[in-house]
Parts: sequence; C-alpha cells; structure tokens
Amino acid sequence: MKILITSLSVAFLCTAYVWPAAPLLIYPMNRRLGFWAALYCCAVGVFFGIEPYYLHFNIGAFFEAVIFTSVVRAIAEAIGVLEKPRNAWRKRHAIPVE
Repeated sequence: MKILITSLSVAFLCTAYVWPAAPLLIYPMNRRLGFWAALYCCAVGVFFGIEPYYLHFNIGAFFEAVIFTSVVRAIAEAIGVLEKPRNAWRKRHAIPVE
C-alpha cells in the first residue's frame, strides 16, 4: 500500500510540474482544439489548485500557474493572434491548411 501511495504521489507531483506548459503545447496547429484544450487545462488547474495549496510541496502554485497560461492561450485563440504564425509555418513546411 505504501508503494501505491508513493507512486501516486510522484505521479501527481510530476503532473503538477509539467501541467503549466500543457496549454501551450496541446494542439499548437489547430485553433478550435487549442482553445478547448486551454479551457480544459484551466478547469483542471482550478480544481487541483485549490485543495493542495497548503501541502508540503506547494504544488497548488503550479496549478495556479496553469490558470494563467490557459487564459493567455484561450484569449490568443479567441482573438486569432496565432493564425498568422501558424499560416507562415504551414507555408514554410508545406502543410495543407485545414
């Protein structure tokens, strides 16, 4: 049982350390799916950022950081700021536009 609890704790910590970058890396070439991924990551950040805030490792701060990165990605996708760099990248690498 101790091994299970330790492995789950390690997995949760690793997820907390990587999760703030997730909204920026998920679906970088798709505007609609990137927007929904940012909203999903924000919801997960809100859910997990509240409860473990005062734990020993203070992983709640990482989940609070994901809220900010998710909001930035969602606003950028809603406004369409990232379309120009996407189209330039697609032209440079000859990827057909969806």
